[in-house]
Amino acid sequence: MNLEFTAQKVDDARTDSQAALATSKFIHRKILIRLLLGWLFLSIMIGGVVLWLEINRFQQFIHALALKESATLSTESPYNLKQLDASAFQHLTNLAQQLVNQHFLVVELYDLDQQLRIEAVRQGQEATEYSIDRYRHRFPKQGEFSHKFHFINDKLLLVVLIPIKGSKNTFSGYFEGIYQVDQQTQDKIKHELLRTLLFITISITFTTLLMYPIILTLNRGLIKLSDDLLKGNLELMNVLGCAIAERDTDTNNHNYRVTYYALRLGETLGLSRGDIRNLITGAFLHDVGKIGIRDPILLKPGKLTPQEFEIMETHVSLGVDILSKSSWLSGARDVVEFHHEKFDGSGYPQGIKGKAIPLNARIFAIADVFDALTSKRPYKDSWALDDAISMLKKDSGSHFDPQLVNTFVSLAPALYHEVSGMKEHQMVTMLQRRIAHHFLSTVK
Repeated sequence: MNLEFTAQKVDDARTDSQAALATSKFIHRKILIRLLLGWLFLSIMIGGVVLWLEINRFQQFIHALALKESATLSTESPYNLKQLDASAFQHLTNLAQQLVNQHFLVVELYDLDQQLRIEAVRQGQEATEYSIDRYRHRFPKQGEFSHKFHFINDKLLLVVLIPIKGSKNTFSGYFEGIYQVDQQTQDKIKHELLRTLLFITISITFTTLLMYPIILTLNRGLIKLSDDLLKGNLELMNVLGCAIAERDTDTNNHNYRVTYYALRLGETLGLSRGDIRNLITGAFLHDVGKIGIRDPILLKPGKLTPQEFEIMETHVSLGVDILSKSSWLSGARDVVEFHHEKFDGSGYPQGIKGKAIPLNARIFAIADVFDALTSKRPYKDSWALDDAISMLKKDSGSHFDPQLVNTFVSLAPALYHEVSGMKEHQMVTMLQRRIAHHFLSTVK
């Protein structure tokens, strides 16, 4: 006896250890994923803001260079662009050509009527002027200037449009120029921009990595509390289910076996973890409403009268009412409320049929009847495995979902032989380990 008790304690400790390890791995993975998402979000947001600021800074820098070079034509000038004599025309043309020989590709002077009066184009840059012409400007209001950047043929170009002041601070026309950023300045801008973004990314990365152990330390107590709370909920679910089972059947093993059968069928069908959790909870608590049924009816060895059966049927609504008090147990409702429905609609309490019966309830109904048939009770002997399977097949389409029966009968022999020789503590340990995989390793 002492050896069995020690073995049970060892198995229980191993199960708790595995559950705790699964929880720890999940929490670590969850924190890392969230930190990674935070790193990505901050990198995009901060990097985007820095990129925008840097681009604006470089635009202002280039704009200042363009204004400085164009000052000879864009500042106060005594010439009336509408009425240029030959000398004035030649003088302004020479000034425009000087700018073209430096960093401007195109220089144009317009009068107040926005008519082109003087133009100078660097040799071979006619195509560039044509490309820029596709984005024609709107002339600014008097006293305003405009600028716009273009990136054409790997060249960074700035188109500036500046009002020209004449005598007595009056406006006499407009200066337009296409300013080419030299390759050295362009490379400098690119390198500084990349260096700034790299620095920001590295800073955010190191900050994120430093936050990981800090967050993990701060959450260690919360992780343990959450783990203990979840295990406590599972234990309470188990205790409540077993209390009902002992009152009704004199054995906890029915609850363990029927939960295991339903769980394995659900896994084979590929149910989601959320659905399997609800199936497990529903299997443990399927008859929780029987706690409200009086002993003379619940424990009556013979057949119930119609009046007594009506009272027995109320255990379904009682069970649903009990579950409504707990949001954590609400997922069990499908099994508790509908596991007495039949596929042909002859069940209770609502008489629904076919696929209208929730899947978890259809799964559990097969597992419940199979275990009832193959288990020894005070009022009956256990059926042979083949006879129990034959009964399931016989009631396929009437009591049970035919597709689920076909799947279950392929599993039933192996499952039955697996659990039939187990002692209760072995069954508990095996089932807890299986349950821990679904409850402690992920969330909905």
